[in-house]
Amino acid sequence: MATTPTSVPDTATDHAPRHSRKRGLTHVDVVAAGLAVVDGAGVDGLSLVAVAAHLDVRSPSLYAHIDGLAGLRRDLAHAATVEFGEVLRDAVLGRSDEAAVRSFAEAYRAWATTFPGRYDLTLTPIHPDDAERRAGARLALGAIQAVIRGFGLDDTDAVKAGRSLRAAMDGFTRLENLEVMGRGDHDAEFAFLVDLLVDGIRSSAGVPSS
Repeated sequence: MATTPTSVPDTATDHAPRHSRKRGLTHVDVVAAGLAVVDGAGVDGLSLVAVAAHLDVRSPSLYAHIDGLAGLRRDLAHAATVEFGEVLRDAVLGRSDEAAVRSFAEAYRAWATTFPGRYDLTLTPIHPDDAERRAGARLALGAIQAVIRGFGLDDTDAVKAGRSLRAAMDGFTRLENLEVMGRGDHDAEFAFLVDLLVDGIRSSAGVPSS
């Protein structure tokens, strides 16, 4: 049965509204606009000029809210990492075993392909002083651990399974975002990949496939 990406709530405003000069600009506005820019143009397409244009303001006005382009990148990576972690955490909440794997996989793919720029930001190095972003990253890690824990693997195999799950999700969604997968039923192909992962984890845990 084909696995279709689930709908993803826009928790960080993927299309930030344009702002007139009559309304006071806020840090939240700038971050929302930056996220919209990276989702549309990629991380390499991020610039203060692009963000200012999205907000209909002049570039210098952004400096009251961010520490230049480098600071904006850190702020965006922070927001994206926390958002992604919360999405994955919510996907596995109350689920276990195969249902948790499938829900995790669907949520991962849906978010990463809906917000490709934000997804790339989650993979950037975490600034040493960004404790909240580290906490966001731990949400994603905790979601993976919750998925694997229900299969009864020992700690060593659980780490291997978790990394394999993440690598498989990253590889598929990255190829999908790059539009290099060619023709075919990508939903069916993703469902097949998830089946392989579930069967592999079950086999490692000594649990018969369903």
